[in-house]
Amino acid sequence: MGWPLVAVCVALSCRGPTEPTTVATSTRAPAAAGCILSAYRYALIAPLYSPVEDVTAADLTALLANQRVGMSAATRAALAAPAGPPFAEPTATQWAIVPAHELAPDWQVITVDGAHPLAPDATGPLVTHICGTPNIDPGALTSVAMTGVTAMTRFTAQLMETKGVTYPARDVAGWLGEADFVHASNEVSFTESCAPKFDPSERSFCSRDNYIELLAALHVNIVELTGSHLIDFGLRHLRRTIEMYEARGWQFFGGGRDQIEATRPLVIEHHGNKLAFLGCNVPRSENTTIVNGPNVAFCDLERLDWQVRDLRARGFTPIVSIQHNEVKGHAPPHSLVHDFRRLARAGAAAVLGSQAHVAHPFEVHAGAFVHFGLGNFIFDQPWGSTRDGIADRLYFHKGALLSVRRLYTRIEERGRPRPLVDAERASFLRLLVDEVAALPKPRKAREHAADPAIPDSFLVGKVPVFIWVTRLTDSASVSMRVHPRGLRRKQLVAATAEFVATKYGIDRQRVTIR
Repeated sequence: MGWPLVAVCVALSCRGPTEPTTVATSTRAPAAAGCILSAYRYALIAPLYSPVEDVTAADLTALLANQRVGMSAATRAALAAPAGPPFAEPTATQWAIVPAHELAPDWQVITVDGAHPLAPDATGPLVTHICGTPNIDPGALTSVAMTGVTAMTRFTAQLMETKGVTYPARDVAGWLGEADFVHASNEVSFTESCAPKFDPSERSFCSRDNYIELLAALHVNIVELTGSHLIDFGLRHLRRTIEMYEARGWQFFGGGRDQIEATRPLVIEHHGNKLAFLGCNVPRSENTTIVNGPNVAFCDLERLDWQVRDLRARGFTPIVSIQHNEVKGHAPPHSLVHDFRRLARAGAAAVLGSQAHVAHPFEVHAGAFVHFGLGNFIFDQPWGSTRDGIADRLYFHKGALLSVRRLYTRIEERGRPRPLVDAERASFLRLLVDEVAALPKPRKAREHAADPAIPDSFLVGKVPVFIWVTRLTDSASVSMRVHPRGLRRKQLVAATAEFVATKYGIDRQRVTIR
């Protein structure tokens, strides 16, 4: 390969995951007495929209020889790399190498011979060994794959009936199966008597029960319930669909059997990472078509903003996926952009749009990965701008989002996604880059006062009621005071008391409404 793999041994008193000081640079040199060698990982990085995803070890050797890769002096010594430029933000013509724990989601990781630095068993020329603590602990890694629109109905259902229920998973299941958790925004409920109509004008969607096997073949274990078609055949079918997911041990968010369940964060702890998933449906909230009972989550941005900040303050890493307003082009609506950036500033690690049939661009805002729309994943729109979509694999390490890996797909046969080839991916990315340049400028960040009030909301029929809840604590009791936001009619007072008592777990007789 032109430059050797090296074992780097440092003093036993090293300070954890910081770049090591080189003591020995030979793979044949014995470790110091009492030294336990640990893997120390580095990553090759490029700009966020780089069309290149992988290089060979020989390619990397040539890049280094041609001084096309920048890195710090310590990294260069640890890798025994030839002389070259110092570290700088990567560009289209010059990439960089950084210690893997210093990764950030605004860089594109370039794998070397397919080896990703955040894989559980990373190997290759960018893995050295040190005496001391590894910079990436495999026991502290969690990966989550987030996918776009899935609707197993209409012509996708016809494909499944013709070639097998799991046939659409053929080309993407392997990539998804490498993640610890796989998310699907399944927009259609299962119904006992479903007879999918193979008609492009059909707008009422259902799925047969056995179609759940396709989700299983895709390794899905987290289901987003924000889809606008989930109650096309009535509320009870969503309840039954949730029970089918629960029977398989799958978890869900963004919808539920009532609004308290629908708006509750899904909390998952894995390898020490405390992840929290939140979601809601914007268009149905704006059109006041949501009723309590089995349904999608009502979108109250004040509450969602507060939930993200509260979860972050309690040590959770929030992931928000929203069914926002759909458009027919790659450019996201300005309202969507502002809403997603607001949640990024609140502390979300990732904010994603599950509504888009046409994929939107992505960016990093306030340190969060923001993807305005992932596009179609499994759906029968294999033409024009609706055929290409993106799946995002989020890599978390010790509570931080270090990197995002993307799978670019194209729908074939009205329902089977397959990975884009290099030329297709490059062309697709050029479209998205053009839209990034046209995104609106960020708004000034809101300052949150130290207000003990919790913004919340509930539904009376289809009417949203907005409230603030203040918890008062003294030595004798815990009570709540509710400040209504937009509450006008006195008859809603009883409903407010009922909601607060149910959600916050206090005696109705101890609720004071002013």
